[in-house]
Amino acid sequence: MKTNKSIKILLAAMLAAGMLTSCDDSFLDKYPHNEATNATYWKTSDQLRAALYPCYDAFTKDNVFNWMESCAETCQWGNTTQGIAKVASGLLSATEGFPVTTYWSNCYQSIYTCNEFLDNYNKAEIPQAEKDVYAGEVKTIRAYCYFLLTTVWGDVPWVDHVITASEAYMARTPRKEVVDNILKDLTWAAEVLPAERQLGKDAGRIDRWGALAMKARIALQNEMWQVAADAAKEIIDNGPYDLMPDYSLCYKKEGDTEVYPANNEAMIYSVFVPDLRMHNLANETCQPCDYIRLNPAKSLVDAYLCTDGKPAVAGLEYYHRTDVALSDLYKRPEEHYADYFKNRDPRMAYTLYCPGDAWPGGDDGDREYMKPNKIFNLPRFATLQKGTNGANGRTGFYFKKYNDPEIAGNYNMAHNNINILRYSEVLLIYAEAMLNLQGGTLTQEQIDYTINKLRKRVGMHEMKLDELAQWHMDLTTELRRERRVELTLDGMRYPDILRWHEGELRMGRAITGPSAQVCINDLGANPYADNGVDEFGDIIFEKSKAEGGSRTFDPAKNYLWPVPYAERLKNPALGQNPGWGQ
Repeated sequence: MKTNKSIKILLAAMLAAGMLTSCDDSFLDKYPHNEATNATYWKTSDQLRAALYPCYDAFTKDNVFNWMESCAETCQWGNTTQGIAKVASGLLSATEGFPVTTYWSNCYQSIYTCNEFLDNYNKAEIPQAEKDVYAGEVKTIRAYCYFLLTTVWGDVPWVDHVITASEAYMARTPRKEVVDNILKDLTWAAEVLPAERQLGKDAGRIDRWGALAMKARIALQNEMWQVAADAAKEIIDNGPYDLMPDYSLCYKKEGDTEVYPANNEAMIYSVFVPDLRMHNLANETCQPCDYIRLNPAKSLVDAYLCTDGKPAVAGLEYYHRTDVALSDLYKRPEEHYADYFKNRDPRMAYTLYCPGDAWPGGDDGDREYMKPNKIFNLPRFATLQKGTNGANGRTGFYFKKYNDPEIAGNYNMAHNNINILRYSEVLLIYAEAMLNLQGGTLTQEQIDYTINKLRKRVGMHEMKLDELAQWHMDLTTELRRERRVELTLDGMRYPDILRWHEGELRMGRAITGPSAQVCINDLGANPYADNGVDEFGDIIFEKSKAEGGSRTFDPAKNYLWPVPYAERLKNPALGQNPGWGQ
């Protein structure tokens, strides 16, 4: 199959990444861009290393944030008319090009890149063990792509080599078969990859423990509890990974592994490369603009416990429950915006901009209109303050993770790594897997082994079984809360919602902000007065069916996406998922 285009990409990537030194000039002369072929390329370790880098491009900002976060409800996409927002609202159509066709195509393009490597790597004239290390990394990356595909489409074509035209019109492979294949790949990868953390010039490359962590994540998503638990426990008991003392460093440049080698929490991550692999998160989370693209949901704000371990509000975690003990440390009902942030789980202040924080958003929502603020006090809504000299939000809350005040406003210049999988997720995978293996319970020792490590790290009240019982709090609910709070913006919220079958509870609800009373007290008005308030008294940006709007979630079809219309036109054998029509 075609190879010239791929080799050009590989060589361009080598040049852009600065991988070619003076001794490589002859290499370029020998393999010019317009003549390189598979017959001449796959020979040396340097060539395999160069071919490896484009495979890592599967770890994109788009996959982690736009797809796996913004398609859920924790991170609301700012433009409600775009396809990403339509997923969370239940308004996606079977013929949607973006994101349906786009993400399907992007994943299979990444799989093609991986398959081309795997089809050719054994041609290299180097020791087999060295070749297998490269292949183990690529199989782990390919597994991630299939994790994305199977999570939202279920059955998808299993393609494990560069296919010919005659092979292209295949039917979809059952999800279980695809998952079995990638778990087998990951088991092999964990056997051949190095057990040492990859640092220095190899920072960002996947090791044995990264392959095992991906295996644990995929097994958990597919309710293979024992497989997930075993892989996670192997990492916890025998791996070189742990929690960094400073939670906030996980999302800052100064915490990136290549800058701070002591970061032994980031297990798989997308390495920042100047002018080659960058992203726009500093802008999309908070900067002066028409509207923030990534908006924290009010339900996320409600989810943070108080510092005593009790809920601030019942929220959706204990929806319509009146028996749960709420914290005396929280003011209910809230009168001012700052009330939301008092006496809460410290991870709230690491994740969201809080009153008193240094501010990259220009003019905030205080009464001094058109005057930039260095310190954040109040949210800014375009309906109340015209112009783009401030960070206009949809929900009234702003993400601090991945935001850097020094570069907010500079398009696509974010210079920190993107987490794909952190050690903290491994702890939570083990806890959830054991919870399911043990009929919905954990021992206090297991909680201390997992969840309480996360809480101790930030100085949060530890989880205690006797207190949960005393406060009428549910262990499964609290484990799910812990995942949401700890892993916000780690690219797992949408898979979690689907795995837990919480679509009806979480998705298709109104997009809301602070309470109407808070807005009136602090901003002088409800910025969305015409939309009224939801059942909790919070202002509504976009209504759900409960308020007479259109946002909804249909469990008969919305747990899977429609197979892309464009792909079905080319290949009718793909069929369609239930509820989406033909």
